[in-house]
Amino acid sequence: MSFVKQGMGAAAAIGAMLAALTSAQAAPGDNPDDRLVVAWQGGATTLDPITRSETTTFSWQRHIFDLLTMPNRQGGVDPRIVTSWKNIDPKTWRLTLRNDVKFHDGSKMTADDVGKSIMDAKENPKSQVKNFVVNVTGYKVVDPTTIDVSFSAPDPIFPRHLDSIPLMPEALIAKEGREAFDKHPIGSGPYQFESWLAEDHLNIKTWDGFWGKKPDFKYARLESIPNDATRLAALLSGQIQVAEKVSPSDFDRVKNSGKTHLTMVPGFRTIYLAMDAWRTTGSAGMSPGEKNPFMDPRVRKAVYQALNVDLIRQKIFNGAVTTATQFIPPHIEGHDDSLKRFPYDAKAAKKLLADAGYPNGFTVRLDATNDRYFEDALVAQALGGLLKQVGINVQVNAIPKAVFFPKVNKGEFTMYMAGWGNIDGISTYDAMYHCRDLKTGYGHVNREHFCNNKTDASMTKAAETFDDAARIKLEHQVYGTVDREDIAYVPLYYENVIAGLSNIIKYESRPDEMILAWEMQKAK
Repeated sequence: MSFVKQGMGAAAAIGAMLAALTSAQAAPGDNPDDRLVVAWQGGATTLDPITRSETTTFSWQRHIFDLLTMPNRQGGVDPRIVTSWKNIDPKTWRLTLRNDVKFHDGSKMTADDVGKSIMDAKENPKSQVKNFVVNVTGYKVVDPTTIDVSFSAPDPIFPRHLDSIPLMPEALIAKEGREAFDKHPIGSGPYQFESWLAEDHLNIKTWDGFWGKKPDFKYARLESIPNDATRLAALLSGQIQVAEKVSPSDFDRVKNSGKTHLTMVPGFRTIYLAMDAWRTTGSAGMSPGEKNPFMDPRVRKAVYQALNVDLIRQKIFNGAVTTATQFIPPHIEGHDDSLKRFPYDAKAAKKLLADAGYPNGFTVRLDATNDRYFEDALVAQALGGLLKQVGINVQVNAIPKAVFFPKVNKGEFTMYMAGWGNIDGISTYDAMYHCRDLKTGYGHVNREHFCNNKTDASMTKAAETFDDAARIKLEHQVYGTVDREDIAYVPLYYENVIAGLSNIIKYESRPDEMILAWEMQKAK
């Protein structure tokens, strides 16, 4: 009896040892208790894939929701749910669709789901991607894998715009409601929803019915770790496997750890300053009743020339950003190689201020995030110091993005710093520069109410021009005006996209700043 007990105990002990050994050898992502953990500086604010136009939120959502077309690393677009496209007349695009797509509830995607996803993006009053489909008037199902999309005006780069439109289970949304859909989203992407704590973490697992290649990592956790030092420590200790936005001062720690490495590419995001351009008085970042100086383009140009961005690039980023010559970055349609940045010139800035009636400068609040962009709070402080040298006394207000974006969206600012991820020159203009018309989606991120009717008309013409050279020429003319004469914004720099990775992972950063676990591979 005792022998049997001892034998059973020995077997159990051996079994436990084997289980422990197997567990030790298992890679993160192989089971729900040991997930691949990808950490961002912030988290998703919603899982409804059309109601928040912000890259971190998009990154989290893109694991659950597939796109109609897919942005690539060269600034172009690849087929996805839409496998091919053809312009059959100036106001009609024919889209050919995959026939093997299922949603996470097992239901098969229909051509109606694609058409209604496009219309949902346009017509939903809370949609923040409607500017990409602003001229769409409807669609017609030609057959189960083909739809024709109609327009009120031609859209020659519509396939590019489709890479911002997620595929949604429209019949399910209509049945269960938008609120329920946001709490438990059903998509057709490579991962399916498990659990979510808003802006903190999202647990996901691979979807066995996905039409494409199955991800290497079955279980993943997308997590928000706002503090840079905490995020880095978690990477170096192995608690997480991917860390967004490693500080340049920590590059050597990552490279020399023996367990981690960096991935870095030039990005498509422009960090910029925006200034109130519509309120003569009553601007939220100035004293009550005080005149708003930014109504004068000379003051906006003075701010531009007061900022030594190359100094910021070296001192804060150790060269790991690119000084912006214009709002549209290289490799994105609309960028003009002939445009150069206005030179840093404090003396010229002081003269512009004096000519505009501010020889002694003025005081203004600068709003910025402290958890959204690369070293954002530190950059805001540096901008304040540079502006003070020309007489502009800046009170820096760096706050969490969850507070910042609702605040500036309501116009509670006089000057703020933020970023914009560019897709093409037309959609950037329509969102950031176009005179505001929130019913159509034009100018939905034009928070400072900049407005130039002439350039709006020129960009509308560009948006209807199928000849690439003629369209790009118009875009260059428009940006030459709004960037150089109107000073609608002060472009600062283009962010490099930097991440720290565990050596168990093979992955290259994307210029669009998306971090996608389903693109990651197990290192061999």
